[in-house]
Amino acid sequence: MICPVCGSTVAANRNRCERCGEDIKIYRKIYLLSNRYYNEGLEKAKVRDLSGAILVLKKSLEFNNRNINARNLLGLIYYEVGETVSALSEWVISKHFQAEENDADEYMESVRSNPTKLETLNQTIKKYNLALQSAKQGSEDLAIIQLKKVTNLNPHFVKALQLLALLYMKNGDTDKAVKYLSRANKIDVSNTTTLRYLHELGEMNASARDDGRITDKENVRKSQEPALFPQTSYKEDKPNVWVFVNLILGIAIGILGVFFLIVPTVESNYKNQLKNQEVEYNAEINKNSQTLSSIQKENEDLQQKVEDLQAEIDGFEVVEYDDTIYNELFKAASLYTEELMSGNPNNMDYVKVADALAQVELDKLEKQEAKDLYNQIKDATFVKASDELYDDGHNFYSAGKYEEALETLDKSYQYNADNASAVYFIGRTYHRMSDYENAKKYYSIVIEQFPNTGRANEAKARMAEIE
Repeated sequence: MICPVCGSTVAANRNRCERCGEDIKIYRKIYLLSNRYYNEGLEKAKVRDLSGAILVLKKSLEFNNRNINARNLLGLIYYEVGETVSALSEWVISKHFQAEENDADEYMESVRSNPTKLETLNQTIKKYNLALQSAKQGSEDLAIIQLKKVTNLNPHFVKALQLLALLYMKNGDTDKAVKYLSRANKIDVSNTTTLRYLHELGEMNASARDDGRITDKENVRKSQEPALFPQTSYKEDKPNVWVFVNLILGIAIGILGVFFLIVPTVESNYKNQLKNQEVEYNAEINKNSQTLSSIQKENEDLQQKVEDLQAEIDGFEVVEYDDTIYNELFKAASLYTEELMSGNPNNMDYVKVADALAQVELDKLEKQEAKDLYNQIKDATFVKASDELYDDGHNFYSAGKYEEALETLDKSYQYNADNASAVYFIGRTYHRMSDYENAKKYYSIVIEQFPNTGRANEAKARMAEIE
């Protein structure tokens, strides 16, 4: 293994560095634990448990920040789920730790060699952010159109697939929501957000199936009235008084029979029929009331789920990227990588890399990985760039080119505030230009900030000349 103190190679059977004498037993255990987490992350990645692999690989890097294999694999997983910025950040950091024989070269080259693909990835991030803003503002239809474009440009953008499914869930289109969640699940089989949405869809479908249980009405049969009196044939007889009397009596008896026998029976039948119909109608009304109450309760439950989904949309993680800032950072990182790969690192153009990095606005970088990348490149280049600029500025000063000397020395001071020589010769240049106020200003900085140096003594002598 490599000694973490002096960087020399230590034999596998040694527990102490032969060069610096550092006890490396604890370091060895930490490295072994980091490799164990890397192997676990690799196993999870092989079965497409990408969320679990990301967590385990981050744990591996916490124990050993220079675990190149873990960092490269983490970058590949980020790239697989559509998070290109995080992937490139991991590969650039990996390249910084191991400049030669690093697989990160191949990964970055595959992205950088295809400008069209890189531009497409940038477009997906922009469209995703626009869709997210549209969803938060209530424009679900516009957000769905934009997210469809995102998923067509980058089918593996898991967060875009999840947000698109969430919008379909809110609109009640469960079939399309299941379709996009299935696509996300094939990419990352254990993503908790995807699994939670699928569980919600299962409950919604079960509720919808229960709403269809409605019984048919029973048909009511009408009773038929019986025929009354049949007609008899007419036969003319001789006039007979008793016949007429009997006829009148029969008619009277018939009328009385109708009123006292048939009419009450018919009336009773109709009353019973009306009563039965009333009972049936009341039962139907009660049943409809119960169904209406059930539907209202189901509607309240669905409305609550819609509100919960809306709240989840409002709380959905916003991925905001300032493309200009990240592009400048990528340019600086790419330039730094090219300088490392150019051959001899001692011949690196540190000023060129520092100038490119100076274009990045650090306060606008939101991702911690991007800030770490910025600081690593800065630590590796700014001090050496300051030394090169100081040499150039001193040459301008010696040649009497004071304007060029001021510009160059000031940049040297900006890149390294501890460069006492650069500050001193800024004061000397103003002194030569008879600008005594600025000369005293920089002489005072040397005296106050670097009191125990030779430059401080020289500055005191020059200050005495001016006063």
